[in-house]
Amino acid sequence: MMFILIATLSIFLTCSAHSRLCIDDFDLKDRPYWDHPDPRGHQIYDYEIPHAKEPGYWTKVYKDPALTLRRVAWARSFYMFGTFSEEPSNKGYDDDTTITAGLYNGDELIYKTVINCDEGTWENWILNKTSQLEQIYHGEIDTSLTSCKAGENFDLILKNDNFFLANWIFNAQPLQHTVRRFEKEKNKVINGKRRIVSTVKRPLHIKSKYSVYNATKLSFEATGRAFFNRLAFGPCNAWPKGMESQCQKVREWVQHRSKSNFTETTMKLIKEITADGNFTPGLGTFGNNMFIFVPKCLTEKYFSFIQPTIHSDRDIPLHEGKRVDINKPDRAYCCCTDMRTGRVFNDDREKNCETNKECQDGGTMGGSNACVHALDSKVLAEITAGTE
Repeated sequence: MMFILIATLSIFLTCSAHSRLCIDDFDLKDRPYWDHPDPRGHQIYDYEIPHAKEPGYWTKVYKDPALTLRRVAWARSFYMFGTFSEEPSNKGYDDDTTITAGLYNGDELIYKTVINCDEGTWENWILNKTSQLEQIYHGEIDTSLTSCKAGENFDLILKNDNFFLANWIFNAQPLQHTVRRFEKEKNKVINGKRRIVSTVKRPLHIKSKYSVYNATKLSFEATGRAFFNRLAFGPCNAWPKGMESQCQKVREWVQHRSKSNFTETTMKLIKEITADGNFTPGLGTFGNNMFIFVPKCLTEKYFSFIQPTIHSDRDIPLHEGKRVDINKPDRAYCCCTDMRTGRVFNDDREKNCETNKECQDGGTMGGSNACVHALDSKVLAEITAGTE
């Protein structure tokens, strides 16, 4: 089947076979928490957020066209992967299977989620302005996405979009359900005033004592049959291990957790003319990254050798109020790509990536010989022979 993309579909990339341009991506078995680690994984881990204590590293203050001081921040995602085992680790002590993860400023909570597999529920908590624990959301686990059965894998994502926006996503289920609507200001000033545009919607603010960008660590804990085995972090995309030469499945996994918000009409079109028949509408405002960063496939197995829209890392400056063309994102990379794993070719961003704007303006990646060194002759032979 031809891999045709509708106009807005694009791509993304990283420096590991299971993530692209993440700051950290490691197996927890390589970071033993106890003297005698459990081979199934960790049930408790504290991750110190890189550069969290450096003022201005993750945030920035700038003057907008109306000379108003504004604070902005680099978006970032935390990916926690794990599995459910046959037997609990604390047999006879606490057989309930729960998953808890939260952002902390030192030892003080900012925002956490508590998932209880046995009860089929989830709860989100903050430390409020009066230093009291407060439950702000709760709901039921979507059993069509999560069964908590032995042998099943799970993923928990926390996306930080700005100072008081943080989305928990458990196995492609958003763990929140309320939005706020407001008038958004355009990046245009008329007679000294910013122009107002139509109403937009965003998740509710997390009204905790501290901003999510005051966080110094991410702590996660499991009980019963749940075990964590991997962590990835950064302004990036990541997906489960063991998905080499499965580009279409990676594409679907990332899309299901993305900010796409397809209508019924668009979904029908996607299913009729593309290879993306397993797409879902997406999570919309509760999603992780924008849809434009979903990987691009050459065939069902293999990734395109050039990915034109890959999630930016912190090295690309923030917009600082400049208008953004969603079809020409300047805060993104295009990169030469390993066709089997989807990672940046040779894990070398310096030699294999440039900004999306440079690429579209005819840079190295946009030329007639773009990324020819990333073409895998064995993969091309397999595709040509029709045996892939």
